[in-house]
Amino acid sequence: MAKFGLRSEFAYHPRDMWTFRIAVVIAALTAAIPVAAQQTTPVVDTRAAYDAAFEETLRKPADPPTLLRYAELAVQVGDLEGAISALERLLLIDSDQPKIKLELGVLYYRLASYEAARSYLESARASSRASPETKERAKQFLKEVDSKSGKSQFSGDLLFGIGYSTNANTGPAGAIQSFGATVVPTPTVSGRPDFNVIGAGTIRHRYDLGRQDNGALESDLGFYGARQFQVSEANVYLLDFTTGPRTSPFEDGWLNDMTVKPFFTGRYVSVNSLPSYWAWGAGMEAATPLGPQINSALTVFGRRREFLNNPDAPTNNQSSGNEAVAVLDFRVALTKYMTLSLNGALTRYIAEVASESYLEFGFGGAMQVRFADPLGINGRTWSVTASASTAQAAYDAADITVNPFIARSQFDINLGFVLLVPLSDSLTLVGQTNYTQRTASLTNYAYEAFTTLVGIGWRF
Repeated sequence: MAKFGLRSEFAYHPRDMWTFRIAVVIAALTAAIPVAAQQTTPVVDTRAAYDAAFEETLRKPADPPTLLRYAELAVQVGDLEGAISALERLLLIDSDQPKIKLELGVLYYRLASYEAARSYLESARASSRASPETKERAKQFLKEVDSKSGKSQFSGDLLFGIGYSTNANTGPAGAIQSFGATVVPTPTVSGRPDFNVIGAGTIRHRYDLGRQDNGALESDLGFYGARQFQVSEANVYLLDFTTGPRTSPFEDGWLNDMTVKPFFTGRYVSVNSLPSYWAWGAGMEAATPLGPQINSALTVFGRRREFLNNPDAPTNNQSSGNEAVAVLDFRVALTKYMTLSLNGALTRYIAEVASESYLEFGFGGAMQVRFADPLGINGRTWSVTASASTAQAAYDAADITVNPFIARSQFDINLGFVLLVPLSDSLTLVGQTNYTQRTASLTNYAYEAFTTLVGIGWRF
C-alpha cells in the first residue's frame, strides 16, 4: 500500500478554486509524508493527532486540507475505512482527481474490496488529467486486483508456535471436546506439564460461479497439530474440510443482504499418532446484518462420527454415533476500536451406547480492543482479545465400567487472552494464554489447566 505520496498534477481552473486548493495540499503531503515516515514520532502523538483531525473534519466537513490530513493520519493508525471516507468526500468537491482515485483504489485493495478497487483504479487510469506515473501505478494495481479477484482465489492463515501447559492432557481433551468428541484421555496422563510445538491454520478457496447473486463455491481446509516434548500420549492432529456454495438468494426486501451456504463437512482426528475418529455430514449457514454495526450467523448441521478402536482405546467404537448441532453468532462493532462477539451452541449426540450419548449447551463472548502501537515499534495497530465461555453436558446414562450409579455430567469454564502484534501486512506476533476448568460428577473426568503460546501468524 503506497502512502499518500500524491504529487500535484492538477491544472488550475479558475472555475474551480477547490481543485487548486486540493492540488496545493497534495503537493505538501508529497513532500511531508516521506520525511514523516522516517521519523520516530511517538505513536501516542499520532493517535492524538488522528483524534484531533477527526474532530476537525466534523467542524470542516468540506475543507480539502482537513480531509487530506485526516486521511493521512487514518492510514497511519490503521483506520483504512476512515481514510476512504475522507477521500471519497473530496471527490464530491472535484470528481476528476486521478491521484485521489488511485489512493482509493489502493485502500480498497488492502481491504479486499476488489470490485470497488477496480472501479477507482480504472477511473484513475482513464483520466485525461492523470500523469504517466499515475497511469502506470494504476495499471500495476489493476493486475494485482485481477489476480485476487479471478474466478479461483486462494487465501489463508497459518500459525506456528511453542506452547506450555500445566496439564498436557488438556491438549487432546480440549481439542477433542471442542470438536464434538466424547473420548477423554486416560486420567493417568492428567496433571503432567509439558511444552509442545503447535501448527494450525486454515486454507480457503473461493471459486466465482459467475452468477448475478454473487454465488461462489467456498472451501475451507483447517488443520491443527500439537506435538509434546515428553507426554506423547497427548499428541493431537486434526484435519477439517468444509465446502459448499454461498449465494444471496433474496434480491429485494429486508433479507436482501442475507447469504446462505449449504455445505458438506468432513473431519479426521488422531491422538498419540493413532486414529481416533472420522466424521462427515452436511449443514446450512445463514448470515445477515441486523444493522449497520451488527452481523449475525446461524449454522446448523448433522454429522456422523465413526470412532476407531486402537491400542489406547480398545472400545473406542462404542462412542460412534450421530450428532445435531446449532450455533448462533453475533458480532457487534461497538466503536471503531472495539468489537464484541457473542455465541451460543446446542449439541445433541446419540451414540451406540446410552452412556456415551449426551446433550450439551454452551455460550460465550469475546471483546476485541484495537489500539495504537504503545512501544513505537512500527506504528501499526495492535489488538487484544479477552474471551470467556461455558459449556454444560449431561449424559443419558451411567457407564457401568466407570460407575454404575452416577451418570456423567460436566461443566466447563474457559478463559482466554490473545495479544496480536502486527509485524507487517502479512506477519503477526501472537501471544496467548488460556485457563480451563472442568468439574464433573465423576472426578476422573475433572481437570484444570493453564496454557500459554507464543507464535508467528502468517496471512496470505
